[in-house]
Amino acid sequence: MLAFIALFIAIFAYFVAAGVRQTQQNLDDRSKAAAQVVATNAYWVNEVANQTLRRVDAALGPQMSGDSASIQAVLDGLPSVVEVYVIDAEAHTIYATVPGASEVSVADREYFVAVRDGVEFYTSPMIVSRLTGDRIFVFSKRVERDGAFAGAIMVSYSDRLLEGLWHTLDLDAGSTVSFVRDDGQLMARYPAPDAPVDLSTTPLFSQFLPVNSEGTYTSSSSPVDGIARVVSYERVEGTRIIALASIASTATWASFRGAVFTVLLIVSPIVLGLALGCWWIVILLKRDSRQAAEMTMLFREIHHRIKNNMQSIQALVGLQNIPETAKHDLRSRFAAMAAMHEHIYRHDRYASIDAKDLVPAIVDEVIAAYGSSAEVSYSLSSVQVGRDQATPLALLLSELVTNSLKYAFREGVQGQISISLWPAADGMATLVVRDNGVGLPEGPRGGSMGMRLVKGVVSQLGGEHSFRNEGGALFEAKLRLI
Repeated sequence: MLAFIALFIAIFAYFVAAGVRQTQQNLDDRSKAAAQVVATNAYWVNEVANQTLRRVDAALGPQMSGDSASIQAVLDGLPSVVEVYVIDAEAHTIYATVPGASEVSVADREYFVAVRDGVEFYTSPMIVSRLTGDRIFVFSKRVERDGAFAGAIMVSYSDRLLEGLWHTLDLDAGSTVSFVRDDGQLMARYPAPDAPVDLSTTPLFSQFLPVNSEGTYTSSSSPVDGIARVVSYERVEGTRIIALASIASTATWASFRGAVFTVLLIVSPIVLGLALGCWWIVILLKRDSRQAAEMTMLFREIHHRIKNNMQSIQALVGLQNIPETAKHDLRSRFAAMAAMHEHIYRHDRYASIDAKDLVPAIVDEVIAAYGSSAEVSYSLSSVQVGRDQATPLALLLSELVTNSLKYAFREGVQGQISISLWPAADGMATLVVRDNGVGLPEGPRGGSMGMRLVKGVVSQLGGEHSFRNEGGALFEAKLRLI
């Protein structure tokens, strides 16, 4: 009898421990998936701000005399949560998308003081707008004319931006999504805090970020509201933003403890111990299988929604009053991103992807989006592409193929593009993209946005690249894809 009781206790303890691990893993996986989506949105928030700042600077002209119409022309299509301000060197408002901005001084605001004192670009923490009373965060750019400070341009985002993202992720009550500046100052959070928050002394900045640029940990008490959560973070490359997603764990663990107590009540009668133990094993196995299937569906839904968002953006680009070449460029890039996410969720590969399948899916979508009849040939080895490298690789392929389609082929000549990829030494991979076009122009390269994008993506992939003419343009790069 004692042996039977001991066996029952051992089996029960084993499955409780397994349930604890599985519940924790489920919380970790959900948090990681949400943080990746938040990081992707943070990257595009920063990118939209930077592009808007540069375009407004150009619209102001050499004398900062651009009229409202010329400035408004470059702002068409911005989301409703974005506001733009132009301030002269004396902190007087020249232009603003918010009525009454000229009646409020920003001379003491850090986003103005920093660029006035020499910072080229500045990212603010959460502040309260003196115009609307909303919680906002601001990107600002120093404006110079004839080598002297002439003013500043600001792009502000309302923290309502994260509310929509939170609902899209369908998180549990008590969960949060946040943008945090790399010095620990909170930029935005949903649900919003009552006041600005400094996270620089929390374990995130004192323990985890110094070691890894992304990760997951358990917080027993939030520094903002005291709620226990599983926190995933990711440093957004090329920005000052740390993306956070925190899954509230109290209700989950309460539910788990309730389940354990219920099982104890059911299986406690010794005479039914063995039968109930076998039944419990079957229940646990079914639950594990269901949770695995639910997790797969969660990842699939996230990538599916991102793909749909990319396609919606493509459609919106087509409605904008911008040059057709710019439309083609934007469509091809978004097409590449959409193809990458569609490939991931259709193949249920969320950790790594085979480049042999991924590359044609991306390139064929770019060519279709561009409406080209160019022929593409592939020579691809089975090289694994990590989830963090899939997006940069898609952007790189989109840019290279788009450049060939735009510039390489004379009228009446059948365009041909060949793409090769094979493993190289030290865990690297070699990528070669070539065409049979007119080749690259002589002289220095790298000034265009496309060339800067290629250089930036190759650097992000930890590699090096070169261009040369060899029966047409030839691009060769060594990349770290996993």
